[in-house]
Amino acid sequence: MAVFNYSDEDINKLIEDIYGGTVDRRNLPESLYYAIADHLKAGLYKGFGSELSELPEDSADLELLQELRSNVYMFSGAKTYQQTREMTDLLTDGDKVRSFAEFKTEALKVYDQYNVDWLKSEYNTAIAQGDMAVKWLSIQGQKEILPNLRYSTTEAACPICSPLDNICLPVDDPFWDEYYPPNHFNCMCVAEQEGPDVDLTPDDEVDSITEEVGNEINKSFLMNSGKEGYVFNENSPYFTHIPKEDKGFAEDNFG
Repeated sequence: MAVFNYSDEDINKLIEDIYGGTVDRRNLPESLYYAIADHLKAGLYKGFGSELSELPEDSADLELLQELRSNVYMFSGAKTYQQTREMTDLLTDGDKVRSFAEFKTEALKVYDQYNVDWLKSEYNTAIAQGDMAVKWLSIQGQKEILPNLRYSTTEAACPICSPLDNICLPVDDPFWDEYYPPNHFNCMCVAEQEGPDVDLTPDDEVDSITEEVGNEINKSFLMNSGKEGYVFNENSPYFTHIPKEDKGFAEDNFG
């Protein structure tokens, strides 16, 4: 895993700036934003197998990677907003203004949750989405010869994915618009290409399975990264959990 390039000195300055009022939910810390974006972008490039500069101009690969990269920047802006908002809310405890020492203790808990616990899973998701997005281009290019896809879990698959295992449907079936992997954080499932002479999963069986897993899969994963150009879609909590008074700011700053 790439190292998250945000030092202890950076963290201390962030906390000092929030406490001093120069950073808040409407004045976000650019250094943290760029650090998150660069980290997730590294995961995206790793999964995709290329950086922008390595791809031919006017290629489908370049267009897709540009869309995915833009999405990473929007997500990073939303992530920066959410943790800054949470830390700013910790300046007071009820009617009492916290001392700097008290604030720092609580703010560090928020920082670690966002940038240690959650960022690791988001980085892994960027790798997986990049990998499966570029694979979708290959799938589309080969569908005349390999017209079907089979959902394949791994030995480490969680119960969320298990019901989907072995579903086999045509490449252009609407099923792949929502259930194309990955389907949760740290998901390692893949879609395997199949030839024409395979048994397809009956529609009623697919309907039954998707009804079973529909409530288990977070809506932020119900998409196809190769078709939509998203690593993290609009249903991510970072995008949706915005107070009404900040909706305009959010739209202007991170979509």
